[in-house]
Amino acid sequence: MTAKYEAPPGTGGFTAVERTSPTQQVREQLLAAIERGDIPAGAMLPSERVLCETFGVSRVSVREALAGLEAMKIIEIRHGRGAFVRKSINEQYAEPFAKYLELHRDELIELNKVRGALDELAAAEVAEHATDEGLAEIERAQEVFQAAAAQDKPNLAEVSRLDVEFHLSIARATGGELLPRLLGELNEVMTESRPATFSREGQLTRSIRDHQAIVTALKSRDAARARKAMQKHMLAIREWYEDLPGKG
Repeated sequence: MTAKYEAPPGTGGFTAVERTSPTQQVREQLLAAIERGDIPAGAMLPSERVLCETFGVSRVSVREALAGLEAMKIIEIRHGRGAFVRKSINEQYAEPFAKYLELHRDELIELNKVRGALDELAAAEVAEHATDEGLAEIERAQEVFQAAAAQDKPNLAEVSRLDVEFHLSIARATGGELLPRLLGELNEVMTESRPATFSREGQLTRSIRDHQAIVTALKSRDAARARKAMQKHMLAIREWYEDLPGKG
């Protein structure tokens, strides 16, 4: 008999979509639920109609989110029956991301260079001009990221989201509108690669350490120090991309 998904007691189920694209939000929440085991291997996901009502999004957004999860080999869509979580989800999780990184290596290196330059600019601006409230928001974002990343079995999708939020909190603290928008768009393009980056041995620990160094540099109000701390963080990620085998 096919297992059916039931929201675990006390979790409140899913939440309405608020930030980034509806498709991305739906995909991330479904992926997080699967990773937690709320929707076990072999279980059928709620119908498209139920997902539309639950998330408050269109059927197009739900279908695109499900198609993305199927492309990642997280679920299997059986036409006329529904969407089902694949067996041995933990073993299959890393493979699609590794393939994605291999296929998009050169693009990711270039995107990371652009993102790094903007992150460095944002860090220098914040060190010189941010308000105390802006710095406090950045520090809170780092603490939330660290708490999630330091868990025994971290949820990589959630850690990835909180990593983006940390970097965007720095962009917002510049007080401008263009940097947060540009970095938000770049981070959305790089969504697929982030969990694979964090799956590297020791990467979560390195990111916690780097984020702490960035916060310390920002609070010192030293623009050069802040830029250098951000540069070191982004360079380590770029070097890892460069070590990956190319698609050719």
